[in-house]
Amino acid sequence: MTAVPRAVVVIVDPLRAGTKLAQLFNGLGHRCVAVLSEESDSDFWRASFRPRDFLLTLEEADGFDALLRGLGEYEVACVVPGGESGVDLADRLTPHFPGIPAMDPKTAHARRDKYHMAEALTRNGIAAIPHHRTSDAATALAWYRDHTDGHAVVKPLAGTSAEGVRFCSSEEEVVDAFAELRGTVSLFGRVNDELLVQQDIVRDGGVEFTVNSVSSRGHHHVTDVWRMRRRMIGSTAVCVHSELVHPDEHEYGTLCTYVQDVLSALGIDNGTAHSEIMLTPRGPVLIETGARVEGACDPGIALALCGYSQNSLLPMSYLDPEGFRHAIRRPRPHPPLHARHVYLLSPVEGKVVRAPDLSGVRGLPTFHGMETTLDTVAHLERTVNLATCPGNLYLVSPSLDRIEEDYAALRALETELYANMLAD
Repeated sequence: MTAVPRAVVVIVDPLRAGTKLAQLFNGLGHRCVAVLSEESDSDFWRASFRPRDFLLTLEEADGFDALLRGLGEYEVACVVPGGESGVDLADRLTPHFPGIPAMDPKTAHARRDKYHMAEALTRNGIAAIPHHRTSDAATALAWYRDHTDGHAVVKPLAGTSAEGVRFCSSEEEVVDAFAELRGTVSLFGRVNDELLVQQDIVRDGGVEFTVNSVSSRGHHHVTDVWRMRRRMIGSTAVCVHSELVHPDEHEYGTLCTYVQDVLSALGIDNGTAHSEIMLTPRGPVLIETGARVEGACDPGIALALCGYSQNSLLPMSYLDPEGFRHAIRRPRPHPPLHARHVYLLSPVEGKVVRAPDLSGVRGLPTFHGMETTLDTVAHLERTVNLATCPGNLYLVSPSLDRIEEDYAALRALETELYANMLAD
């Protein structure tokens, strides 16, 4: 016997980190329909798809009208982006289902395109990075000369995982970045015919933070805040680790207030958002916001450390606003724990000839869970951005010193780990 529900939750691109979302809704008794966008049409995204979690799977490639006909068989309760590639299609679908909780359709263009994102902040009097959009290297160079101190960032308008982000410290590097990036195809299948040039605000002595949030009917709630550390590999700033920020730290309130203004300006009235913010001596400035769950994360860790996570609040944010308002008042766990989110970094690449020995990593006293592709890949890639990061893990302890000791031990273990995987 097959259950045929009337109401369904539609998840657009439930891939990679978004694979957990159907399990959340299914566990609460809802049935889900998957919609796969044309932007996710590659093995990088589709390899993680779990069709068994869904009542039905629809493809944008079959035509937008076909999507609407398929969804028209049901009462749609909400349309949820499962990842960055699903944000645009979710925004195009929601107006066809009046009355469901959604994001503001008037600001849809500002939720993917980083130029329009910065423009939306500027219109609302919110601090944004000085920026310029162009397809022409000469125009970019002129803007670079007139609006920077000699340091700039060149990147795609709608990228992900730091793909194509280039830090430039000379006119030659700006020209080289345009030559390298313009005309390339992103992980979403988009041609980078225009690029964004920005001031490099890292040079202002700022510190980068990631701020995760969930919104319901325009009410924004921050779930977790992390202080980010990066390392330059070539001309790209690669994630190394991040540290949990507690509400009693002085940056926390400033970041929460700022991100709430950002979310309102971008029309992220319902659902999750992952924001990257630089806290400069003059105050917080947005790097970018994704209207979806954080990608490289373990929501169980956030739940244990903070009392809630993006995932634990997401179903309520759409379907139970009263429950959402009650849940966010829940006190945080006490006493607070320190946590470090560590990104694995492979300095080598090559054919994998033996399975990884992760026993040393798992044996670290503060080890608290890991997600990795090391046990499934046939070819190990050198880490140059988040897309080529072979995994991430968490170190959790009441003692910062204990975390520092285990972090140093982990980085020493990594060298032997990768070498053994590739050695003949």
